[in-house]
Amino acid sequence: MGSKIISIEEKWSEALNEALSLIKIQEEVQMGILELEPKVRLPEDGFSIHERSHEFSYVIEGEIVVVTEEGEIRVKKGSLLYNEPGTSHYTYNPSSTPAKALWILAPPMNQD
Repeated sequence: MGSKIISIEEKWSEALNEALSLIKIQEEVQMGILELEPKVRLPEDGFSIHERSHEFSYVIEGEIVVVTEEGEIRVKKGSLLYNEPGTSHYTYNPSSTPAKALWILAPPMNQD
């Protein structure tokens, strides 16, 4: 038990165009960060899908577009997006500046 401080500022370079896991609590929750360069799509092809995971994405900087089978959702700085389990999606940065997001999956994606 106890508390843990993670310096996210030092981790952004590892999260460039790749979702970086920061914390995984057994089979309960996983949290990470993503820095998406301008005009980059993640994944590059197809969709990401987490069959059993609830997904939350909070945009810290910039703007992202999340595309689902239902259409596009623009998520700006300060906004929180929620994807229900099984939602096919991809993330895209339409702007000319990098976007940074904090993401949470419950349960963790390797449990899908």
